Amino acid sequence: MKKYKNIVIISVLASALCACSSGGSYSNYYSSSGCHVGSGPYCTKPKAQTSLVDIQGVGGAKPVYEAQRSNGCNKDYTVLGKNYMVWRGATSYVEEGTASWYGPGFHGKKTSNGEVYNQKGYTAAHKNLPLPSYLKVTNLRNGKKVIVRVNDRGPFVDNRIIDLSEGSARAIDMVGSGTTKVRIELLRVMPNGYIPNATGTPGGSVVTPSTGSPGALTLPSSTKNTTISKIPNYKNKAEAIAAVRDALYKKTNISAADIVSAVKGVYIQLVACNSDKMALEIKQSVQNRLPYNVIISNQGNINRVLVGPFTESAAKNALNTIRRKGYTDSFIKRM
Repeated sequence: MKKYKNIVIISVLASALCACSSGGSYSNYYSSSGCHVGSGPYCTKPKAQTSLVDIQGVGGAKPVYEAQRSNGCNKDYTVLGKNYMVWRGATSYVEEGTASWYGPGFHGKKTSNGEVYNQKGYTAAHKNLPLPSYLKVTNLRNGKKVIVRVNDRGPFVDNRIIDLSEGSARAIDMVGSGTTKVRIELLRVMPNGYIPNATGTPGGSVVTPSTGSPGALTLPSSTKNTTISKIPNYKNKAEAIAAVRDALYKKTNISAADIVSAVKGVYIQLVACNSDKMALEIKQSVQNRLPYNVIISNQGNINRVLVGPFTESAAKNALNTIRRKGYTDSFIKRM
């Protein structure tokens, strides 16, 4: 791939690596009484539902049976030194907590299971559920509901339990607030389409996963009088438009500075993953915690979150510092 000044195009093909730095297996402790109940890192297990999920007339994604892989994006994984269990075989789950949403900054980029993210669709990201899964999401502040298809990993910041697509967030009227208190309930879909832990008929439509290129992006009308003081070199018009949209929608917290080229040198690698959302989220999470430059570099089918560049001697000292801050899986990477 040709390298462009000030930008690396974060667009990858689906691969077996569906999460960052795959770790050991922790699901042997899935039913352990010592596990934390609810989503999150380390030993966790889903809280069981105590009643049927009412999905009568609920819009969004229509739940359909989809076989789940036992490897790839459904393997237990490690992000920034924290191990996450994937709840393979989960049949019952309910949780209340904070939801956030992500939009234009990730439109057209790859999700953790290799699909293309559509900001207007009814999808979501979750730390522990197998991909794909279906959830009913209820905004506890206004009672609005939507069914979403989980096809990505996250969120890995704060104490949020789910990251919704813009389309899902709009359905429950939380785009303006950015976050809201929600209840999420797993929908268990059988091969014949029957949902034994739910009652009623949903009103949504089937989500058609996409692994190809996203549709053409159009420039929002609000950009007509926008002045860009510094324009990097982009491969095509769509990339330039995407960068402008990232700057306009502040909730994504993404700017052109997130997408830079890695010059040859010695770096410290924090994580590697094929999910663009995950790579950007991790970069933003750690860049203020480290006294070094943090970038994302695309190499083959993988996004690498790198710290540097350094000289050979400085890299060793930096690695020790970074590991002391808790990033124990980091290592020296020469580009």
